[in-house]
Amino acid sequence: MKKYIVIPSLMLYGLLSCKSKQVAEPAPKKLINNYATTTANIVKLEAGMMLSEVNQTLNCEPTDFYSNVVNNEKIVIYKYRKNYQSVPVKQKDQEKYLRGGKPIYMDESSLYVVFDSKSNEMKYYITDSGRKAGKNEINTAWKLKLKKQ
Repeated sequence: MKKYIVIPSLMLYGLLSCKSKQVAEPAPKKLINNYATTTANIVKLEAGMMLSEVNQTLNCEPTDFYSNVVNNEKIVIYKYRKNYQSVPVKQKDQEKYLRGGKPIYMDESSLYVVFDSKSNEMKYYITDSGRKAGKNEINTAWKLKLKKQ
């Protein structure tokens, strides 16, 4: 009878001792979805950059493409967000928040980067806020021109 108890006990002990050691799984890689860039990256753009260089500088991919056949231009559209500081209301007068708090990004807008279709080099760029300011400047210029006549 002892044999019947000892043999299964030894087999069970053998199986349990052979159990593989459980190793912690590596943490999953953090996915970064850079669908929008920041104004800090936009000011790094320079005329003559290629599309791949612009993508690297902005650290995001374009959201849309347009082609202007008349002027041989390719317009590539990116999204960007403006940088703001988040400061708790009760702590706004504390010294550590005088230069701002935690950076947050809001107010999504579009960045229009214009490339030459033949050479694929960047010619210039303009943002939504730049277009809005430009419309006001053009309207003011037209008013001044009409007043001169």
